[in-house]
Amino acid sequence: MQIPLAIGLLITAAALPLSSGQYMDSTGQVYNQLPSLSDFNSAGEFDARFATEVFTNHNGMQFQVDRPWTAEEEAYYGMLSGFINPNTKGSGNGLRATVTCTHPVDEEYRSAFGNVYNSIKNNVVTVVEMADNALQSNWGINFVPRKGYSWDSNDNGDIVQLLDEAYSEGGGLNGQDMMIAFSNDPTPGNAIGVGYIGWPRQLSTLYSNQLAQASIVQHEAGHNYTLQHCCDGNCIMQAYLDTGAFGGFHNYNESCSGQNHYSTMNSQKNRY
Repeated sequence: MQIPLAIGLLITAAALPLSSGQYMDSTGQVYNQLPSLSDFNSAGEFDARFATEVFTNHNGMQFQVDRPWTAEEEAYYGMLSGFINPNTKGSGNGLRATVTCTHPVDEEYRSAFGNVYNSIKNNVVTVVEMADNALQSNWGINFVPRKGYSWDSNDNGDIVQLLDEAYSEGGGLNGQDMMIAFSNDPTPGNAIGVGYIGWPRQLSTLYSNQLAQASIVQHEAGHNYTLQHCCDGNCIMQAYLDTGAFGGFHNYNESCSGQNHYSTMNSQKNRY
């Protein structure tokens, strides 16, 4: 397998401890920047190397890389989105785990909605409410948007740096249970979102349409509840965005993730 550019991004683990902007993978290799789809000959090559890789940043936070769509995937999933009903809700087995949320939005995101407060708010609330439908149906987890704030993102920052920036500029969780940040910054590598594994912090980009955006938020929420990438074509936790798997979480011990996502979520439903 050829990896044309990515090797040049590596330094040895002897350079630890990590500094801001460096990341270590599970083998101990350290990256000065996150791997990008454009560094590889194909999405298949990128996925073979990084689909299930877990990275650690200088603060010890762990995450996985969620790559952007290829042109072919964007055309396919854009078409598919017209056939998907994202609004199905269930009982949550009578359980309720209300998770209040704060939502930082950067200047590029605000600009995409003409800096009109109600337009920004309506999109954020709609996307978050769509994203938590399956969480409510299966585990009674209800994301409740409570606060929002403006922040100015660093145009040179990668997706993880933007996540940390949104968190620090907004006073952390801002008195809420979870931060779901939104950005339209053209990040290096064009990553579509990131969520820290086991921590209530995530950031999603303005991507394609509301179903795609909600799928990203739902996927990152899975990471927040300790889920890792899987290889199940019916599960939202695949390494790339699959809107056709919206609302899906596999209910068996799956080899790529090493998890039963349904039972893991069940054990984590009161995490926040």
